[in-house]
Amino acid sequence: MCNAANHSPSCDCGFGGDTGGGDWHWGNVSNFTQHYSAPPFGWARDHGGTVESYVNPNAHCPVCGCPVFFYRSPYNGRVFFDWLGWPWPKHGCTDNRGEPQLTTRQLTDGHAPQDPAWRKEGWSALLSPRVSSAVERSAIRGDCATGFVDPVLPRGTKIDRDTPILLRTILPDLHEATFLASDHSSTIPVAAAPFDRRLAQLDDSVLTLATKLDAAALCAVGRFLLWDLDDPISARQYQEAALERGDLDAAFDLMVLARWAPEFVKTATDAVQPNLQRIRRDGPNRRMLDLGVF
Repeated sequence: MCNAANHSPSCDCGFGGDTGGGDWHWGNVSNFTQHYSAPPFGWARDHGGTVESYVNPNAHCPVCGCPVFFYRSPYNGRVFFDWLGWPWPKHGCTDNRGEPQLTTRQLTDGHAPQDPAWRKEGWSALLSPRVSSAVERSAIRGDCATGFVDPVLPRGTKIDRDTPILLRTILPDLHEATFLASDHSSTIPVAAAPFDRRLAQLDDSVLTLATKLDAAALCAVGRFLLWDLDDPISARQYQEAALERGDLDAAFDLMVLARWAPEFVKTATDAVQPNLQRIRRDGPNRRMLDLGVF
């Protein structure tokens, strides 16, 4: 849980922990970058030329003194954020993307770290996160609001090994995640669609669209869960969401569930009933006719 010095006693943002330097004021960015001394342990560069990165939730801006989050990247980059999470707003005083802008405490009152915007949008911090890299994909694991998760990331997704990670679950086995990725010149925010390993046979683009609640993609994932993985419980949620968004093919799977799994009769009927007029108008699916639904 959180124990950051500048957070409220009830804060459970998951990014607490004093990693040093929280109350020290360096006066300006130049002094900070020239004189900041990293902790002595764990900072030896590995064979890839990177260092152990970390987040300091107790940091203060070296220019205006406002409370900020400090992130040190594996490539020794240093970034100050007003809060962690999408869109990962960099602190105005130290954002080198444009002309530096002095930020006052009054300007940051609405963006206090103890009440981050991402919490209102359904995100939760991934606690005790671990990042693993493989030839094809990277993976993340840790504890979130719904319990322990161990999803993989779409192919080619870059992620810092010690980045803070925010996660929100869209449907069973399917999530949205945001985190940081760095190289020798910059640190950028990343949004990705991690998913359970059992969905890895599906195309990454389909799963990414499903996190955006695309009707056809939801139907494709639900069909895979039902017919390939024999998981009607998870499949039902995808097909209900697909039908709500206008995919009539999803009605077929829901009626199959109602025909062969009596416990799903009510939920399937409730999902299909509001769409019966549209199905009859547009023409029932050929498979529905074969099944005797109409």
